[in-house]
Amino acid sequence: MTRSDPASNRVNERDILALAVAANGFLPKNILIPPGDDMALIQLTSSQVLVAVDQVVAGRHFTANTPLDLVARKAVARNVSDVAAMAGIAVATLASVTLPQSLGAQGASELLESVRKYAAEFGCPLIGGDTSVHHDPAGPLTLSVTILASPRANGIVVTRHGAKIGDRLIVSGPLGGSFAEDGLGHHLTFTPRVAEAQKLADKLGQNLHAMIDISDGLGLDTARIIEASTKHSGVAMQARLSGADIPCNRGHLLRHALSDGEDHELLAAIDALAEVPAGWTAIGLILQPQAEDARSVLVEIADALEDASNLGWLH
Repeated sequence: MTRSDPASNRVNERDILALAVAANGFLPKNILIPPGDDMALIQLTSSQVLVAVDQVVAGRHFTANTPLDLVARKAVARNVSDVAAMAGIAVATLASVTLPQSLGAQGASELLESVRKYAAEFGCPLIGGDTSVHHDPAGPLTLSVTILASPRANGIVVTRHGAKIGDRLIVSGPLGGSFAEDGLGHHLTFTPRVAEAQKLADKLGQNLHAMIDISDGLGLDTARIIEASTKHSGVAMQARLSGADIPCNRGHLLRHALSDGEDHELLAAIDALAEVPAGWTAIGLILQPQAEDARSVLVEIADALEDASNLGWLH
């Protein structure tokens, strides 16, 4: 995994996404939520549909010793986690795969069956896709899954950009250590927090202001809520996290929780007066920053404030 490095000139996910977001103004009016959130929202003739796509690439998102069944599970589950972040309801998936020459027909069949199995298990059956084979013998296995989802019955879609000054920040579970030393671990076996997201939205209603899937690390993903909400509202915001309150997985330190990524828990911004639901942990507040303080995320560690805005995994 490659950690973010502000001084690096390497092209990374953040830079590429920024280019996509820069073109949002040219999109048609039926694109209600454009690139920049966990999913896009499209207005069809008589309804709306949430759409997202994610891929897993050998050598980047999983190691050579990873069973194909878990590769397929991760590819589907990380898309379902995006649906959870929008408090949506998964409907269907499509899959596109570029196979290495070495995989063979049996391996390709195993991968396809696993994608189909997990898509059905997560309530978003596989309805189509495409397959090709690398011409280059060294070409890596690349599996891309597109997911379609519907908004909640009340039509409300939870975005990244609805946070407000005074909001509390809460997380759905412990963080850190998702990628084990052998390449296996939680990043392959996590359960998307769809049920938790639905219960949160049911309980809080309009008091649930923003939410995001923690895929790239608590630091980076908190910064995404702050940056999106600041841009949307025109009000400068800053997250203040309490290091002592951030739940860490057993055997892992706070820095792992802030930067490892691929936890696929949910981070939500809720109204200051809203009750924190059972199973969720309050970890900080959204405040108005002091003049000329451009840092979007600060974490309190032993009475000192550290900048966590760029802590995470850019892949």
